[in-house]
Amino acid sequence: MNVTDLMQTYFGDAETEQLGRAAGLDLLSAQRALGVGVPLTLDALADHAASPAGQTHVAEAIDNLPRFGSVQEALAEADGAANLQQAGEFLSPVLLGGQDERIAAAATASAGPAASPDGVRRLLQMTLPLLLSFLAQRGLGRTNMGLLRDLRGGVPGAATDAAPVMTARSVPQAAPAPVAGVLSASVLLDHMKAQFSGQNAERIGAAAGFGGGAQRATLTTLPVVLNALVNKGRTEAGAADLISQARSYLHLTDADGNLDLSSLDDPAETGRLEVQGRGLLTGLFGNVNEITGRLGTALGGSGTSAGRLLSLVTPLALSLLGRRAQAAGLNAERLSAVLGGLSGSSLAGLLPAGLTGLSSLLGNASAAAVAAAPASSAAPIHTAPVAASTPASHGSSTSTTSTDTVAVSRRRGFPWWLIPLLLLVLLGGYWLLQTRQGTTTRSTTDTATTTGAITTDVVVESPVAGSTIPAAPFTMRGTAPASTTVSIREGEEEVAQATADPEGRWNTDMLMPAPGEHTYSVQAGDASSEVRVNVVDAASISTRSNTDTGTETDETDTAADDSAQSDSAGQSQDGDTETQSSADTTAGTAAPITPAESQEFETTDPAGEETSDSVQPAGTGDMTVIGPATGTTLPAGGFTLRGTGAQGQEAELFEDDTSLGRVTVGEDGRWSFDVPSPSAGPHTYSLRSQDGNEIASVRLTTSAATAGAATADCTEDFSLSIADGQTVSEPFRFGGKGQGSGYDVTVRRGARVIGTRKVALDGSCGWSYESKPGPGTITYEVRPAGDATAEPVSTVNLTVGE
Repeated sequence: MNVTDLMQTYFGDAETEQLGRAAGLDLLSAQRALGVGVPLTLDALADHAASPAGQTHVAEAIDNLPRFGSVQEALAEADGAANLQQAGEFLSPVLLGGQDERIAAAATASAGPAASPDGVRRLLQMTLPLLLSFLAQRGLGRTNMGLLRDLRGGVPGAATDAAPVMTARSVPQAAPAPVAGVLSASVLLDHMKAQFSGQNAERIGAAAGFGGGAQRATLTTLPVVLNALVNKGRTEAGAADLISQARSYLHLTDADGNLDLSSLDDPAETGRLEVQGRGLLTGLFGNVNEITGRLGTALGGSGTSAGRLLSLVTPLALSLLGRRAQAAGLNAERLSAVLGGLSGSSLAGLLPAGLTGLSSLLGNASAAAVAAAPASSAAPIHTAPVAASTPASHGSSTSTTSTDTVAVSRRRGFPWWLIPLLLLVLLGGYWLLQTRQGTTTRSTTDTATTTGAITTDVVVESPVAGSTIPAAPFTMRGTAPASTTVSIREGEEEVAQATADPEGRWNTDMLMPAPGEHTYSVQAGDASSEVRVNVVDAASISTRSNTDTGTETDETDTAADDSAQSDSAGQSQDGDTETQSSADTTAGTAAPITPAESQEFETTDPAGEETSDSVQPAGTGDMTVIGPATGTTLPAGGFTLRGTGAQGQEAELFEDDTSLGRVTVGEDGRWSFDVPSPSAGPHTYSLRSQDGNEIASVRLTTSAATAGAATADCTEDFSLSIADGQTVSEPFRFGGKGQGSGYDVTVRRGARVIGTRKVALDGSCGWSYESKPGPGTITYEVRPAGDATAEPVSTVNLTVGE
């Protein structure tokens, strides 16, 4: 994509006319102003994003902006033009690096004498949030700021030329011509049908738990999955997402494009594939529970078994699609054209006899949800659910907005997304770089009855807003009004539900999200809040994941009459929970530090000055954190956290919301703690008093490990970061360093084994284990990997608080 493509796609004649009219400009003046203003704005954004702080500013702005489907949709909102202009006023001083006045002057000069400077300024202010929203839908985000660099240098050579810079072209809707002789819709459909039939269908259905009807169950599930892939891939942006996601599953097909089902021979690999597939479902299907329920009923089974089958068929079908697209040399545009040739009726033809009632799940009106919103359709808005809010596709652009106004569900009320943008400008971006203490919530009242007041009755405590988490099932928890129902949504679809207890606490297990940025809206009654997280593919940053070792064992209660197999989220049927740390899937390169071999990093603060004990403490209270300094980027692997306080003072140390154990100030007024290898990315390390109040904190970033770091030469003495007999909060994490390939951790509640887990060493010979077993006294036995009869190298007893 270049600047010309961007202008023609999003700012054609009809769009520019509407923006110009709202700004008080005629079409020609608006075209000339945008022809110069947009490229200069892109250059300024790229300049600002050249620094880490600037990247954070841009990413935060993108996170808080709605995903506008088009200019028409944005203007059709209640007070749409005014809201856009206000957003531009908020964003310009922070994101354009002081170049906003220069850009406005250049655009005014290009617009001609008939254009007023104030009108041009209003036009550019309205355009900035639209531009950021559109770019976000084309991939701009925290992990892809390079898109701005690619768009630099698009300023026309003759800025004052009277000819309009843009051509008269509306938002494109027609799909490109099918790829003749390479891959057509019919060829793709025949290939899919052949691969999911016969013995293949039998094996897949059996792996999902279906008996004699395994083949029929697979054949029934296939068109439902294909329909979801087709609906997502009808747009170029959606097809690009499919191509990207398919790369992670190409190992499920051979070089000839045929399914390789060898992974189904290994129960552990089958379970892993099922978990990965489950992570794809939310982005492809709107209401997963509704789909699995209807599918389970049709197949004569349960929604659970249908969900397992969906979770297996989806990555397999995605692998086939990716392999065929790769072999045909299809880019996103051409793949979208192929998928556009598959209709609901053609997919319904795949349904076995007697199951045609499921055809209502097929076609454009099905529950399949497009996760990556196209430029020409209304993207789901990441906010609290709004009554009668349904994304609508737009037809060709016209200069009349009445049709669009009817088609687009208007999100009336106070524009929630302006609140964080206001903070961005009022605090000059400073708030973005500070420690997030616990969580950052942005709450609004229900937009159907709002008066502009903000409520904080719903709080998401974990995951922390803005944090990076691995692509794995996780638990979301927080507070809400007592006994209320808490609804968690992504976009317009509910993905989970919980009920707050009498004390207002709630938690719920979340399905594994696909890699990328996710915004979850949480609502209880009239109160709502949201949390944004960045999900990364653990395999891309890990050399010590369980996928690599292939030896992960499900946690099982081995009592003879009380067996409880854990599910994919780690919650066993008797309530005991064990989850592997996200750090378990992240390798390190710097050797972790043990008490007997203390090492201190000579870190530099953002100003480049070396830190020392005289550094201003990060936090308040008697206990402080003095090193590493806040804002420091550390090498991969473990490190030592240091601080001061009154002799004998004690606090619990947290990494984000995960307890690392307790620290005590020594006779010299100092304390230190050896943090086991954390996952790559930013983390907040905080000290909390017994009553849960934060005493001090520091924000640090851990570098990603070197890919392929070897562990074969690990000969370090075993070390453990947590002391026996401590009382900890859950979840908690411990680890250290060691030798060999890793360790087997056995978890006991009394004499009963409630879980086992193999933990591999990372490239720095470090290891890490995260646990959430529930309240009570828990014993952890650590043995050399693969030797179940060996004496434990360490046994630690911990009391998990309520």
